Amino acid sequence: MYSGVDFAPVTTDLQGIPVRFALSVLRTLSALMISVTLLMFGNSMFSTLLALRANIENYPNEMVGLMASGYFFGFALGTFRSGPLINRIGHIRTFAALSAIAAASAMMVLIFQDPWAWVVLRAIMGAASAGLFVVVESWLNNRATNNSRGILLSIYIMIGYMASAVGQQTIKFGDPASFGLFLLVGIVLVLSLVPVSLTKATHPDPVDKPLLNIRTLFSVSPTAVVGCLVAGLISSSWWGLGPVYAQELGLTVAQISGFMTAGLLGGMLLQIPIGRLSDRQDRRLVLFGVATFLSIPALMLVLSGMMPSWTLPVSAAVFFGLSSTLYPLSIAYANDYLDPGDVVAASGGFVLVFGVGAVVGPLAASAAMRFAGPQGMFMFAIGAAVLLVGFIAWRSRIRQWAPVVEKEPYILQPETPSAIGDLDPRAEVDEYYDDGPDTLETPVPEAAPNKSFSFWLGRSGAADDDGDVAHDSSEPGATPDSEETTAKTPGHD
Repeated sequence: MYSGVDFAPVTTDLQGIPVRFALSVLRTLSALMISVTLLMFGNSMFSTLLALRANIENYPNEMVGLMASGYFFGFALGTFRSGPLINRIGHIRTFAALSAIAAASAMMVLIFQDPWAWVVLRAIMGAASAGLFVVVESWLNNRATNNSRGILLSIYIMIGYMASAVGQQTIKFGDPASFGLFLLVGIVLVLSLVPVSLTKATHPDPVDKPLLNIRTLFSVSPTAVVGCLVAGLISSSWWGLGPVYAQELGLTVAQISGFMTAGLLGGMLLQIPIGRLSDRQDRRLVLFGVATFLSIPALMLVLSGMMPSWTLPVSAAVFFGLSSTLYPLSIAYANDYLDPGDVVAASGGFVLVFGVGAVVGPLAASAAMRFAGPQGMFMFAIGAAVLLVGFIAWRSRIRQWAPVVEKEPYILQPETPSAIGDLDPRAEVDEYYDDGPDTLETPVPEAAPNKSFSFWLGRSGAADDDGDVAHDSSEPGATPDSEETTAKTPGHD
């Protein structure tokens, strides 16, 4: 159901307007997209690089976990506190300042050879990175129309995955024990401010402060809240301690970069089929299945010493691919019970819940690694998944699932969420777009092919001749336009 949001027909045909529009987005917002690419490249590279260097310096896994927790703690603070700074000095100046802070934090690791200093620097970098993502996402949202927001969100996420994967691969061209790779991270982060600083774009509108009401979110959907918490536990553990796990298994730097890259590729590839499945089936059952099957690759990683070597990257791809869908599945499930006008307000609360899990995750996983060795990290992930499975099983006895015709479409989400929910095509926003050289004008397609599938562009379903999206129905003859299906499923947990 697309209540309150008017979508233009979308086609994946190379001759279709949306593909041409996607290319025009990259051209019109080229300065911002280049900066985003460099930012995500450097951020992904530094996350793995610091974990490897800490292990080389013989810092205990608990300290490495604390560094990862520090990053996500800073990220959560930066997400909710960067808005006033942006509104005071503008998007471009904020981006330039925070890029410089992030670059300085990365390079100061070479000066301060103390693990506690690294924890502080990691927290500072997390806060700066969050502010940078808020700048980017609020800017993108302000330049998009309601019709183009889904396409823009998908392009942004694909750029993020690809840039992060390239950043992981770059690590194998240097030695984490030397200073070269750290300087490269600093250089890339500094260069990310150049395209934005030189753009002729007008200043976007002020950033709204995210609204937080965890109690309300829990009353709407306890399953979504717990799902976001578990997603934070697992995702942060992967980013903070995944490289340490691989290093303690005896992998080379090149193999570690391949291991982490495999996880990113899995995350990019599995979101689409799992999201489409959740649009057609009981979303909570799909979330239950993902959390259950997540334990299989995690168990293979626990038993990696007994498995063939080729199973390691495959297991990493499936593990992170499945775990990266926990957050968007939880958000999609909650939005089945939210009005479109509440999507933006709810996003801040879900980010906070994810942040709590992200702070706790590396600490708990590192403790598990002390008792069980490197495999303890994935034992912890299995435990977190079992927690979610048990909670969903309990909730399924209390609440019925939302029928397909009453569900909101699954929307792609980045692996690390942010509080800017306006990019979500489900959100209701006012038409207050700026005029300027980077303002996006959504084209009107000449004709939409029959049943063209368009999930990858930020929405799922098939477009009919009028451009409407037809959803599967659990009852013959049911349509999204019927009077009976226009309202949300009533009732709260």
